[in-house]
Amino acid sequence: MTQAYWLSGLKLDSDFPLPALARWEGPEDIVGDVAIRRGKVPSRLDRPDHVGPIFQTRGRNEYLLALPATGRIFLRNGNEITVDPETDADAHTISAILTGPIQAVLWHQRGLLPLQASGVMVGGGAVALCGPSASGKSTLAATLAARGCAVIADDLCLVEARESEAVSVLPGCARLRLWRDSLDRLCIGATALTRALTGQDVFFLDCGGPTPRAKSALGAVVVLFHGESGRVEFKRMRGALAVDTLYGMVHTRRPAGALGRGHDIFIAVKRLTSAGAPIWALRFPSDPSCLGEAAAHVLTATEG
Repeated sequence: MTQAYWLSGLKLDSDFPLPALARWEGPEDIVGDVAIRRGKVPSRLDRPDHVGPIFQTRGRNEYLLALPATGRIFLRNGNEITVDPETDADAHTISAILTGPIQAVLWHQRGLLPLQASGVMVGGGAVALCGPSASGKSTLAATLAARGCAVIADDLCLVEARESEAVSVLPGCARLRLWRDSLDRLCIGATALTRALTGQDVFFLDCGGPTPRAKSALGAVVVLFHGESGRVEFKRMRGALAVDTLYGMVHTRRPAGALGRGHDIFIAVKRLTSAGAPIWALRFPSDPSCLGEAAAHVLTATEG
């Protein structure tokens, strides 16, 4: 059964359930901007430009991902996704791939900049909490949600950094994916929550309140690092350090480069760092007692 979802301002029609996304609430008769369909996907692209261990590309608009025990996924033109799952493929795994790396590649094809970040609203501006997996992005976003901040993205924060336009953030969903130990730090029970991945203690947490439907000005970027000193450190980054650090935070950077987007990404990152929104490095240990102090720094992040 096809279901409709809200994807950062687009209507997405999917043959697969995508619980990480918000349901479409607009008119039902509107034709979807993006379609995810079940169908046959070839094992190889016709005359590919790039062939890697798990993905192939041709030109700027064809991307084929092949994952053992999951299946093949073909993305074309930033709006057509065909999924050919293995017989015993796990539905939660397929959903996570479609809303994670496949969504990121889709945005690259559409000329936008997906960051590996969660997003929150602070003082009327969007703050991107960047970092690799297990850096604490979602946990910190949940801490800020408890302090009244609206969550607008989890793990993929979509930035628009076009020439002659203000840098802005497109809203995603107010649903976070949190491991059980993170929920324990936040004193949130997992009993009533929906499991996000089969066989793993990862759960969806709805942060409450409506997610903004319009894009917001970028107020700040905060890059998370694990601290070794035992204390929280919050420092401004500028110049080449800021550019290099944020370039490393671009989601699915290698596939995007194979699609010929490398130069566009670099230009977008430079626009982001020169747009006036401060870029911060936030180092904090995994000690739960430091979450409050880290959140307090984020609340001041837009004060450049």
